[in-house]
Amino acid sequence: MYFCIDFFDKMTHSYDDLVATFESNLRKLMDDFKSLQEENSLLRERLSNKEQDVELLKAKFSELQKNYDHLRIAKTLALSDEERNRSKQQINKLVREIDKCLALLLND
Repeated sequence: MYFCIDFFDKMTHSYDDLVATFESNLRKLMDDFKSLQEENSLLRERLSNKEQDVELLKAKFSELQKNYDHLRIAKTLALSDEERNRSKQQINKLVREIDKCLALLLND
């Protein structure tokens, strides 16, 4: 009978160890899960911030592109007087040629 009690004591002790180990592992798993959830939340927040930064940079790029286009147009319009006079003469010459062509077409 002593053998049976000793065997059951060892068996109970073994089950207690298994339960304790299981509880310990479960606590560690739960802690790791909570830690990963916090990290995931932090990463999602950082991603959201980066997406906002990208949108702001896109808007800034668009504004800079618009300013560049305006500057390019302004530079084209800001010709020197000599260049402006030459352009006017060329336009006037083209208008005279068009008038001649129209006159010829209307006379025929």
